[in-house]
Amino acid sequence: MRASKTKVLVHKMAIRRLKERVGIPYLFLAPFLVFYFIFLIFPIIQGFYVSLTNWDMMSPEKPFVGLSNFKFLLYRDSIFWPSVKATLEYILLNVPIKIVLGLILALALNQRLRSTMIHRTAIFIPFVINAAAIGLLWNWILDPQVGLLNYYLAKIGLLPQKLLVDPKWTMLAVVGVTVWWSIAFNTIVFLAGLQDIPETYYEAAKIDGASSWKCFWHITLPCLMPATMFVTIMQVIGSFQAFGNIYLLTGGGPVNATRVLMIHLYETGFSYFRMGPAAAIAVILFVIVMVFTIIQLRLFKIRVEY
Repeated sequence: MRASKTKVLVHKMAIRRLKERVGIPYLFLAPFLVFYFIFLIFPIIQGFYVSLTNWDMMSPEKPFVGLSNFKFLLYRDSIFWPSVKATLEYILLNVPIKIVLGLILALALNQRLRSTMIHRTAIFIPFVINAAAIGLLWNWILDPQVGLLNYYLAKIGLLPQKLLVDPKWTMLAVVGVTVWWSIAFNTIVFLAGLQDIPETYYEAAKIDGASSWKCFWHITLPCLMPATMFVTIMQVIGSFQAFGNIYLLTGGGPVNATRVLMIHLYETGFSYFRMGPAAAIAVILFVIVMVFTIIQLRLFKIRVEY
């Protein structure tokens, strides 16, 4: 009888200790979870609700209109689809260039050469500069009237360039500035992935007579698949959310050539005070990014299994 009571008591004490151990991590996480809910989850829920209303941001009332904002964007807003086109064009130009160039720079920085730290620092410095400063800096350099680029082109007898006012070149100029500014992120991720590859893989391959290209194709790229997946997903998400540098460089022009969805969202909500359609654009962006992320995860999963 005493033995059974002892077992029950031990069992109860074990359950109590287990509950305490499970509860302690949540106790430490509580402050973060509170702020996470207040500043992230609640605004997302509020954004979904506002997308179903006709709120002008001035009145406390938010008349419910259902899916009217989404119908307006898809069928009656003359700027929405050009913004979608500009966003996709920006992504198709920006993401592949940054991935390929980031990998090339990482391969170069991974070499055991002198002054490697200087080169790494030079590549990383633009990444820590504020987006507003980047936009103002390059706006001054590329300005068609008083820009630094045209000043030196005139010095050597070349015609002035109009990269920020010619629709044919504006998107390329924006992408070029973005690549210069943020290529360091991809480079660092790829460099970390390269340094994580065991040297014995390459030694074994060289013993078997593999060339440098075969080592890169059959060892480096497969081992960098997790880093490539991470970089690709982050760059696609970041490109969908691009705003600051594009807005300061071109303001979405000329002729809506660089008017990406985030600029359209900003002007709809904060220039015309139409928060319902602006929130609807945010919801559409959220869905598009989620779909693209799921597709990329599936594609990379198939690639890894293959």
